[in-house]
Amino acid sequence: MDLLHTYFSSIKSITLVITIVALSSIYSFAQDRNYIAISSAVFDILQQTDPSFESRVEFRLGKVKLGGHPFSGVMVNTEGAVHIYLGLYYDIQLTDFLFLTPSFAPGLYAKNNSKDLKFALEFQSQIEISFKFVNGARVGVSFNHISNATLGVENPGVESLAVTYVIPIF
Repeated sequence: MDLLHTYFSSIKSITLVITIVALSSIYSFAQDRNYIAISSAVFDILQQTDPSFESRVEFRLGKVKLGGHPFSGVMVNTEGAVHIYLGLYYDIQLTDFLFLTPSFAPGLYAKNNSKDLKFALEFQSQIEISFKFVNGARVGVSFNHISNATLGVENPGVESLAVTYVIPIF
């Protein structure tokens, strides 16, 4: 029951982050479409040394290109870990309704009671496959890996498997 309470507290925090990001960025960017991506995941799905539930919120810029599309995000899990990151993603349209989206983002990680990744600077690589609806929203599945690229003494890394809802916002 305590794990469930912590999970819903994380959801409330993510909702607040979504609102702040959406409101603060409305006037900052002038693209045709940007996106908010909301994910629920299993944290540490492969090694299972410290598994927990994870939630992520990302703000994805749709029309800005800097070699890829910029995005920022925050991940929290039920053990208190927080990963704040900024990187690039690539939307590869496979069919009219199917997208493959690889991404890469360096960020800062704080473990709290979660898995110790042995360094504050962590790198997230992710692959997502999603289905686009007529209204532009997407539902997808993603797999990511977060590690310190051997910058720390140890590099344990962690993997997550997520379900993601991508919402066009403006």
